[in-house]
Amino acid sequence: MSGLQKKHYAKLYRVGKLKKRPYSQVWKYREDIRKMHKLQEQYLFLARHNIHSAEELVGTIASLTDKKKETSAEKSRIYKARERSMELFTAADEMENLKPAEQSYRLGDIFFEDEHRKWVALEQELQAQGYSLEEVQALRRHYKEEYSEVCAREKVVCRELNTGKAILNSMIPDSISDGRKTEYNREIIRDRKEQPVR
Repeated sequence: MSGLQKKHYAKLYRVGKLKKRPYSQVWKYREDIRKMHKLQEQYLFLARHNIHSAEELVGTIASLTDKKKETSAEKSRIYKARERSMELFTAADEMENLKPAEQSYRLGDIFFEDEHRKWVALEQELQAQGYSLEEVQALRRHYKEEYSEVCAREKVVCRELNTGKAILNSMIPDSISDGRKTEYNREIIRDRKEQPVR
């Protein structure tokens, strides 16, 4: 393990001593448990991304920030594509509502002739745009699945990014003001690069 990983593992070990306390009083140690989970999440983050130094941590945060932007852009692209197909989806919804009446008309019930005419008009509208009802429904499912998948990926990236930022913030002394944290990070990285390798 690197020094950074060892530091977080040591914190995790120290907080882990609460296991020796009686289980029945675990409610008293809720805050300790929360801290332990947070430290464990941070340690796993460091191990998962193979981070051994502050420079690597800053690089990983930058990479995760880029991934977040990519997933947000992809989500926006899917949303816009879905919005462009909204006319098709509206027509398909109307056809779904008319389906029982259309089936009755096909079985010979002329009472539903008006609904049949609407059905035919909507069907022709879809065909004019190169789609059938089934294809529009499949397209809607495709957009929904794709959007859900991108949202799930974005959620994972955001969680990773927040964990990385929390680790970086824990490395910065409290005396440094929020406005100077970025400047301080750059100075730490520059200073560490200039130090000779032992």
